[in-house]
Amino acid sequence: MHSLESKIFYVFGFLHLSPGVLLPWVITAFLYGFFWLGTRKLTVIPSSVQNIIEMLVESLDSFLTGLLGDNKHNRELIPFFATIFLYLLCANLMGLIPGLKSPTGIFSNCLGMALITFFMTHYLGLKYHGFGYIKHFWGEPAWLGPLMFPIHIIGEIARPISLSFRLFGNILGEDVVAIVLTVAIFPLLIPIPMQCLMIFTSLIQALVFTILSCIYIKGAVGSEEH
Repeated sequence: MHSLESKIFYVFGFLHLSPGVLLPWVITAFLYGFFWLGTRKLTVIPSSVQNIIEMLVESLDSFLTGLLGDNKHNRELIPFFATIFLYLLCANLMGLIPGLKSPTGIFSNCLGMALITFFMTHYLGLKYHGFGYIKHFWGEPAWLGPLMFPIHIIGEIARPISLSFRLFGNILGEDVVAIVLTVAIFPLLIPIPMQCLMIFTSLIQALVFTILSCIYIKGAVGSEEH
């Protein structure tokens, strides 16, 4: 297939990289470069790029603080969740570029993001609560532990699976619709209303993934309090 995607994944003419490998690095480099260029020379009268970055930081900080609560432990997690949201938003929107597909339309990438949330959840739970975090899986009363423990473990394993399939299914569906409309029906341009809908659903999926990650990690950090 002669497409933009089939051409750009050859590096130096001999190394072939799949979209699932290369595009996440492209997004990472873009975000790093954008924020580095926009913040290396901060001024009292901000430039247009600095204005955009300040707006993003303030909006995400306000949104995530509302989800997590305004305390020391939770505020330390805001950069982590903001990064997840911005990465997923860029990855979801990449499918709008003709010839490319969204990295989040590839299941392995979605599973990787879900596993990051999964391991971060339990790492922070152990960090803040030690053995008490493991103990809460046993539940109360103690005599129900043999029943509740496997149920809790299954529930924890189901979280990254549901996160992965939710993101993968929705974004893959967007990509398929875009390909059908572009190649089969409208070869020159995806209809503007459909583009707007895809932008909206890409934003929603990034928000849903971020919100659920916040809920999971906040529950682990505050599990002993509950």
